[in-house]
Amino acid sequence: MSGTLSDDTCWMYLVRHGATDFNLKQPTVLQGNGINGPLAAIGQQQATLTGKFLSSLTFDCVYASPMVRAIETAERIVPGREIVPVPEIVEADVGRWLGRDWADIQAADPEAYRLHQEDPSIHPYPEGESATDVARRTVPALTRILRQNLGKRVLVVAHNIVIRVMVAHLYQIPLKQFRTIRQDNCCVNLIRYQGEKAELVTCNSTFHLRELNQ
Repeated sequence: MSGTLSDDTCWMYLVRHGATDFNLKQPTVLQGNGINGPLAAIGQQQATLTGKFLSSLTFDCVYASPMVRAIETAERIVPGREIVPVPEIVEADVGRWLGRDWADIQAADPEAYRLHQEDPSIHPYPEGESATDVARRTVPALTRILRQNLGKRVLVVAHNIVIRVMVAHLYQIPLKQFRTIRQDNCCVNLIRYQGEKAELVTCNSTFHLRELNQ
């Protein structure tokens, strides 16, 4: 899936964690980095299927957000491997909107909701982070992993907003529009780093999960 490894190249498989109960709620509830629960049953299945999909690859290093849902996903993708936690890639701090759905937020906090939806890069989750805040800590951390692993293939398990801002960085999409980037649970993104340049080769691949979506 990534060609032959060369000494000047790092291939990063950047995976969103499997679904949690909060991801599955209708409407979806914001969990951010303040709710640290495990995968739901379907999230466990998603992670197992992702492991099967990537089983032909050998990963030199495995990294993950230290949150339970990310670590559990990594453990199911590559059982028995050492997982290096990366604190900088935890999910966004959603502030006082933690544990609430968007309809409730819009009704209870209409002006902050309007501003955040208009431009999340400058209007943060109230008492939490903006997309710019997330990018400032996550893009350097993920870039550092790429630079430190030339000649290697690495797996990184992270979160929706974290991966969206990284994809926006790679595609040079304004962070104001980062929500136009889709990241499904246990999707696979492939990044090639070569010659001090990172390139997104694959974005939001979910073909390996099709049996769960039928």
